Amino acid sequence: MKKVMKITGISIGTLVVLFGVWHLSQGQSVSPAQNIDSNFEGNFLAISDADMIAGAYANATLNKVAGIEDRLALVQGGSSIAIKSDLQISNSVISWPAIIEWNANHQFAYVAETRAMHKGGSQQMGNVFTDFPIGKKVTVIDYADPSRPRKVQEKEVGENIQGVSMNRAGNLLVSGSTETGKELVVMMLEEGKIAHTHYFTHDKIKEEDAGNGGFRTTEFHPSKNIIAVNLNNTHLLFFKIVDTGDDIQLQQLGEAMEVGKRWSVGNWHPSGDYFILSDLRWGDGLGAITHGKGKLVSVAFDENGDHRIVDTEKVGLSPEGFDISPNGDYAVTVNMRRTWAPKKGFWFVPARKRSSLSLVKIDSGTGQLTKLGKDYGFGGALPEDAVFDLEGNTIAVAVYHDRNEEFPEEGWIDFWELKNDQLIKTEKQLKVTRGVHNLLLIK
Repeated sequence: MKKVMKITGISIGTLVVLFGVWHLSQGQSVSPAQNIDSNFEGNFLAISDADMIAGAYANATLNKVAGIEDRLALVQGGSSIAIKSDLQISNSVISWPAIIEWNANHQFAYVAETRAMHKGGSQQMGNVFTDFPIGKKVTVIDYADPSRPRKVQEKEVGENIQGVSMNRAGNLLVSGSTETGKELVVMMLEEGKIAHTHYFTHDKIKEEDAGNGGFRTTEFHPSKNIIAVNLNNTHLLFFKIVDTGDDIQLQQLGEAMEVGKRWSVGNWHPSGDYFILSDLRWGDGLGAITHGKGKLVSVAFDENGDHRIVDTEKVGLSPEGFDISPNGDYAVTVNMRRTWAPKKGFWFVPARKRSSLSLVKIDSGTGQLTKLGKDYGFGGALPEDAVFDLEGNTIAVAVYHDRNEEFPEEGWIDFWELKNDQLIKTEKQLKVTRGVHNLLLIK
């Protein structure tokens, strides 16, 4: 999760504004869990940041539990969903949910370290967005034996690594960085490991806005060495990566497009014709608690640079992460609403008690988006990501932890079924290390 705000006080006038948006928190019904058959086809990775609870975004109180550290879990699908293995890997929720990648050629996982692990006994920071140590490395994990993963490389590639994405051939890895002049990192892989790094910058990077400026997330095209890049959390850029043999070059495809007020992650439609992104609509300061519903934005990609927005569709509040079904027919957004608000002392924050999912139909021929029905409410704090299974019928949803627990030790994965254009919450739930915030389907 990127910067929301730190609330240090509130005035009567502010309360008036907040009550003006109070309606946004009303009428959200919880979807009851149903005892129905559910098989998650495929395996997925689930990464947890154990350093802070959700409420630390607002009050910087970490409530870290001794002995519980950041973890990367491999979850085995099927009718009996279980954790196959897990490993201590430094990672941070102070990122958009795009920090893990998978290389099927070598059975390697890659984790970007946006912020490093918290050391020491202090439970209080001044500001979690600035006080955590700077993350610098990409960690490479070998899953040749899925029950015994092992770290095979920890490579420093920049500062506050913003995410990772791999091309289809499995020989290029890209990431954003906040290091001046090195805001885009292109990594050349040899036998799955990072062998060479190439750095790029851009004249439209907003260096004065450290919380939003730069290349924030990147996503490779499904079949081409083309990347979609989040610029300053407001604009979208496309680049073609050219490997000359001696060097790596970038060719910008078209102009930077303003696509949102504060967008987080994007996913390519399986066809490669459309890039769909999530706009949370956040503002600064009070904008963190007075903003309206988020949107999905569908952009038609043109290799000659003539890109255009073909549709936008409103979803729930704060749709930070989302996924597109393998056949490209559906998208599911995870709307964390304002469940980052601490349970104590933040009664004035609307939409803080429960989260929701939104189901969106995608027209594969036109890129048009249509929200289906109302949002599906559920409990838990700070859900930031979801993934479809290989068949597109089952969805795993990451829930950071129980917002009623002061010192939570666990988060969990909920499982939902997609049937007849509706979502059904199942009774299946998998407990994982507290702070789970990013999921990735692997085959």
